[in-house]
Amino acid sequence: MSGRPSARVVLWAVASVVASLTLGSVVAAPVPAHAATAAIATPASIRAASAADLYRNGPYTSPTSEAAKAATALATSDPAGARAASTIARYPVATWLGEWTTGAALDRTLDTATAGAAATGTTAVFVTYAIPQRDCGGYSAGGFDEATYDAWVDRIATRLAGKHAAVVVEPDSLAMLSNDRCTASLGTQRYRILSREVAAFTAAGVPAYLDAGNSNWVPPATMAARLESAGVRQARGFFTDVANHYAVAQEQAYAEQVSARTGGSHYVIDTSRSGQGWRGTWCNAPGAGLGPSPRVAADGSALDALLWVKTPGASDGTCNGGPAAGKWYSASAQALVANAVLGLPPAVRSPVGTLDTVTVSGGSVRVRGWAFDEDEPDAPIGVRVTVDGQGSGSAAADRPRQDIGDAYGVGGDHGFDLTVPAAAGTRTVCVTAVNTGRGSDARLGCEDVTVLGNDPVVRVTQASVVAAGIRVEGLAYDGDDVGAAVTVALRVDGRTVRTTTADGERADLRTSGVGTAHGFVAVLPAGAGAHTVCARATNTGGGQDVTSRCVAVTVAASAPTGRFERATSSAHRRVDLRGYAFDREDTGAPVSIRVTVDGERVAQVAAAAGRPDVDRRTGAGTTHGFAVRVVAASGERRVCVRAVGIGAGGDRDLGCRTTTVR
Repeated sequence: MSGRPSARVVLWAVASVVASLTLGSVVAAPVPAHAATAAIATPASIRAASAADLYRNGPYTSPTSEAAKAATALATSDPAGARAASTIARYPVATWLGEWTTGAALDRTLDTATAGAAATGTTAVFVTYAIPQRDCGGYSAGGFDEATYDAWVDRIATRLAGKHAAVVVEPDSLAMLSNDRCTASLGTQRYRILSREVAAFTAAGVPAYLDAGNSNWVPPATMAARLESAGVRQARGFFTDVANHYAVAQEQAYAEQVSARTGGSHYVIDTSRSGQGWRGTWCNAPGAGLGPSPRVAADGSALDALLWVKTPGASDGTCNGGPAAGKWYSASAQALVANAVLGLPPAVRSPVGTLDTVTVSGGSVRVRGWAFDEDEPDAPIGVRVTVDGQGSGSAAADRPRQDIGDAYGVGGDHGFDLTVPAAAGTRTVCVTAVNTGRGSDARLGCEDVTVLGNDPVVRVTQASVVAAGIRVEGLAYDGDDVGAAVTVALRVDGRTVRTTTADGERADLRTSGVGTAHGFVAVLPAGAGAHTVCARATNTGGGQDVTSRCVAVTVAASAPTGRFERATSSAHRRVDLRGYAFDREDTGAPVSIRVTVDGERVAQVAAAAGRPDVDRRTGAGTTHGFAVRVVAASGERRVCVRAVGIGAGGDRDLGCRTTTVR
């Protein structure tokens, strides 16, 4: 029938290098980067959003589209065909996804296109084309089974969530239900599948458009009823004229009728080959021309955008002299360009790039990323850095970035890595790529950062009384070298009692930009009384040592801490005792251990033996152990140990054990 679209061609999308299309009165102004589809997650809000919010600076252009690849391939053998392909490659074309794109390859296709869109302030447009019994067994037959299709759609929706993307859902899927080959049961299944699909995309914040055929295929009332059954009110809307040739005015008149019957649904129109209108056939139509170039609409109607959904230059099949469906058809591409009615020409291209990282150090900020200008893709361009709106430095984006060269088909030296001065405090750092040729400068991004000074930063975050004194926690780092651990002197009442290194984990520094390995924990000796605890950080590089604010801590008098661990008799009339003890009044001095057997004192020794395990647990020091052998009469004896206090806290009984002496 005259409305039958052609077979589809796969477009493997890669990162974009094109800026927005400023195309006359129907183009929306650029919108801020935060005005993204990620914030739209309900049918009501996704239908209420403006086209400018959804499409930002227009549809995304892939630098390695089918047309771009054809231009390269034909450069020597078919110069005229290469020129035509190059013309087509200047415009954004949707990326088709089908059973040929699954798993990791699907993820890469989605990620590369959305990364390109993010870099250029545009929106990646995708087409799903794998519904069960696609084309009802016609020229483009194929597709998944229902379960596989649902899982495939869920993977796409999950991958696109929060990205700048739009989806044209299954061309022909609803309009073709008029075909005798499409059974009633197939229609029921299709409504079920499509309803689930658009709901998934809407939940992911991605505008989705259902199939509405074209103005010469299905009457508006019938089409509206099918769209309602397929869940159009859970989607952004519908699309028309994919792979066909009808004039925009004719399609828009039809689409407005369908929109009015579906609650004001928005729509997009495929204008890839409609420049000369209907040519008597949809299949490699003789005399067809490129239609109005892709653009975001702002005419007050329900039209969101004119898109190139079908790939211009790709064959519809072996008709009118064409090769197999999806193959590049150079003669057709040349005719499409020769007969083109594009409207206004595409906008002059401005630089593209990204600001990858902003890191801080003492009195400076380091910015890294990449940028180039399509007007001179092999030449480095300049980047400017501002801090709080004031120029702070500039450099050429000429560092090696082979990943950018590979992704965009440009030279491999378009990276920048620049350190500029910045005063300490919270600062807004912005990077702009400087335009070459026609176009304008492009803001690559801004970030709010806390710039460090040259002096170290040191804080005591907690101080509490423990058995061995005062346990101190804190953090310290030096802006001159945030990758290095700072040496910290810990002071009690103005006297340094311990030195440590601030290299422990501090989760509270996770968003600081200095790293998280800047913490310290230590136990400081302190007897009974009121104390002040401070930390002094040793400076690295420029600047000077810094002392933290001091914390007041009151330590109560306490008897010694210890444990009587063991009493054994391994020789005649001998008992071996083991344990440890210390007094926080003076952890540098040994505690006296008094031993009694059946109430009679038999020994008094100093707890001064090595016990590094005690230090690891308590921080009291490594020499607070005791191991003593005492004389006792054979038989069952009661052996007791007491730690004699050093300060006002008194003594502490460590316990008694009943032991059979040999």
